[in-house]
Amino acid sequence: MYSKEFETIFAYAKDKTDDIEILLSAGNSFSVKINEQNVESFNYADSKGIGVRIITGGKVGYAYTEKFDEETFKRIVDEAIENAKYTEDDDLVIMENYPENKDCPNVYSKELDKVDVSDKIQLAKDLEKYAKQADERVFNVPYAMYADGKSYSRIANSKGLDREDTQNYAYSYVGVLSAEKDDKRMGMDFLITRDFSKFDPKKMAEVSVKKSTDLLNGLPVNSGKYPVVFNNEMMATMLATFSSIFNAKSVQEGRSLLKGKIGQKIADEKVTIVDDSLHPEGFSTSAFDSEGYPTEKTVLIEKGILKTYLHNTITARKDGVRSTGNAARGYKGTLGISTSNFMIEAGEHKEADLFNKHDSIIEIVSLQGMHSGANAISGDFSLGAQGFLWENGKRKHSLKPFTVSGNFLQMLSDVEAIADNFNFDISSNGASSVLIKELNISG
Repeated sequence: MYSKEFETIFAYAKDKTDDIEILLSAGNSFSVKINEQNVESFNYADSKGIGVRIITGGKVGYAYTEKFDEETFKRIVDEAIENAKYTEDDDLVIMENYPENKDCPNVYSKELDKVDVSDKIQLAKDLEKYAKQADERVFNVPYAMYADGKSYSRIANSKGLDREDTQNYAYSYVGVLSAEKDDKRMGMDFLITRDFSKFDPKKMAEVSVKKSTDLLNGLPVNSGKYPVVFNNEMMATMLATFSSIFNAKSVQEGRSLLKGKIGQKIADEKVTIVDDSLHPEGFSTSAFDSEGYPTEKTVLIEKGILKTYLHNTITARKDGVRSTGNAARGYKGTLGISTSNFMIEAGEHKEADLFNKHDSIIEIVSLQGMHSGANAISGDFSLGAQGFLWENGKRKHSLKPFTVSGNFLQMLSDVEAIADNFNFDISSNGASSVLIKELNISG
């Protein structure tokens, strides 16, 4: 697809640049949100754009357009050449025709694209309807929505590389507010899939209502140090919040607490953290990254030992290693690094077994303030939380909102057990429930 556009840009740039890379992104997105069984918002959007990255005289320049015509394509090449004159980054950039990745699972469902809009709207309506029916304490359903999208990407460079990828996804979530006396709590459930038949609005509504009502009538917690269980959703949230410490560019710039720690034990031996761009159930799965470099399953921490960082070809060249296939950029942006399907590998315990390991345990099921309360450079965090007190393996009662604080790296060293209830969140971060030896809890 878009062969004429690529040919036009390559032909014009041939005698003007040393090398050029073209990145095209195109796709569509749909979403619907329901309020009182009426469509509150309905959005459908198509988008496409082309970005170029050029090398001339050892300098790199970028430019992009969302207007597709011959004159504009020529203009962005000229703009990128002009922009390269003002580049202050002296990193060595080399474009190559990287080998093709044959191992990527299929991430496009033709059946998902065939789902009728009326069925999508009805799903969102059913989420709200079932949530309101589930419990009389439910007084509002602020979130009852469905969304899906399809994306196409193509990357090619003047060294002969040419790759393309098509994928799609659908997700839905329902958020419920329940109240008893003066206490109000939120509960939410979600599903992301490529199979529309997997959406069960009644089940999702009932789960979100139970999450909400279980938190009602919480008691204050005594401040102190407690063993803590992060449920699988919140452990994925913690991983995502501190994912940048594995970014090789952050390490090289001295903005990661993992600098200089390759080969060292930085976590309990139960901890293995990976970034798997080829995971069949992932939603950031792709055969190649934003340089066209083949992706892979990268083991970052193996049984507690730090093995590597996430690299693109630029950072890999600096460290004398090969890229991990984590280059990232949109057609509008410059080259960086990002995670794909980022996860802590599942353990062998049932989640219930985690609560039998101490007489008293705090279970955390909700976290707030991730942007303001977590410092990815130092690893320190102090976050608003909601959850439950467990005693002798039994859930005793919910807790009034409290604060949990600690250090992420220390937390990884204090992992006592990992459950087998692995799940991905909507942002392709995955985890199971995890028991931490102790963290600071403030009521």
